[in-house]
Amino acid sequence: MIRLNQSDFENLKSTLSKSNIICPTFAYSILDGYIQGTVYADSRFPKSVLIGTNSGIYFVGGEVDNLNFNNFLFELYRHRKNNKLRFSLFSTSEKWSSVIMSQLKDEIKQLSRFSFEHNFDKEIDRKVVLSSEYSIEKIDAEIINKSREFNEDYYKEYWGSTSNFIEMGFGFCILHNEKVISECTAIFSSLEFAEIDIITHKDYRGKGLAGIIATSFIKYCLKKSIIPKWDCDVSNDSSIILAGKLGFVTPIKYSIFV
Repeated sequence: MIRLNQSDFENLKSTLSKSNIICPTFAYSILDGYIQGTVYADSRFPKSVLIGTNSGIYFVGGEVDNLNFNNFLFELYRHRKNNKLRFSLFSTSEKWSSVIMSQLKDEIKQLSRFSFEHNFDKEIDRKVVLSSEYSIEKIDAEIINKSREFNEDYYKEYWGSTSNFIEMGFGFCILHNEKVISECTAIFSSLEFAEIDIITHKDYRGKGLAGIIATSFIKYCLKKSIIPKWDCDVSNDSSIILAGKLGFVTPIKYSIFV
């Protein structure tokens, strides 16, 4: 097994595109150099690949009948498990999901999620307008210090550091009396995509704030020619409904193994 370097990433992106492999946004974040991570492959022009963040989130794709690669994958899983390190594995292929479950069925849990596409022709449904006591701000270091959920630990886990997020990522929040009450941030982004993570303080839910702040995020994406991405658990009905109101359509189911 080899570790690909930055000079190989463009070739890999082209290979993934031509093979129609559906990748999560964090894989593109690594390939585009937005966050640090590692790409393992069976060769410089791989048939199988494993793309992982430094925090332990992985995506596997390509051919499944690759014995040496498969053995490496499962050995890596057991190494991280034995050392009590995070191991979250994304699979958008039924074949890979079957292989993973056949090898790790007694050790791992399979979760189902939806990944939505954004319909650029659909007008965003936003009926609630903010009153003057609220304000919308772009997320910066000061906002991160005020946030309870999307705080310094959050950005360290997904972006490596707050400073890297501020340089490479983006997000927006709603303030009420200087209190951060609703946020929509890029949990991951790349040259092409930005995946939404969104939360509203429990005391302010039911006011339509999530839709408003998500709209700001999406409009910023469109201005920068970035495709917004929306993923959620298949059982998260409120997230699915909000996704539809914001123009996200045609959900594709994939699996995460934890």
